[in-house]
Amino acid sequence: MTPPGSPNPAVYRELRDVLRRQPEITATRYEPDAVQQRYLVASVAPARIEPATGPESPRIEVRWWLARDEFRIDYTDPNTGFHCGWHRDNDHPDLGATHFQYEQPEDDEPIYEATDFAATTPPKLLWICLDELFSVRLPTLTEP
Repeated sequence: MTPPGSPNPAVYRELRDVLRRQPEITATRYEPDAVQQRYLVASVAPARIEPATGPESPRIEVRWWLARDEFRIDYTDPNTGFHCGWHRDNDHPDLGATHFQYEQPEDDEPIYEATDFAATTPPKLLWICLDELFSVRLPTLTEP
């Protein structure tokens, strides 16, 4: 039996399918391994995003806790030091349940924005976040 608050392997299979459908993503894996499945990691092709980056692949980590109705979807680019993500947790009650945050290497602290989603299922939420990441957030927040 899965302990309360633990990740749900069935959800991770659905989320992995969403990640694999993204043309920017080249590989996905469970961490620490396929048996324990505590979270997902996806490698992003540096040349497939706008603006292009590289040579190292940016990374997306997805963590989901159904019992707590919490998640973290984080993007990190080792080439530029840029980091952003959507979090549903209790870390910033002034922003509501869900927020977007990003941080440039020159920033002293992350910048936070309240956000809300009409979608309620983990696969739909991940799809929306990835679409926004690749079509809006990266092009506007990481322009050279």
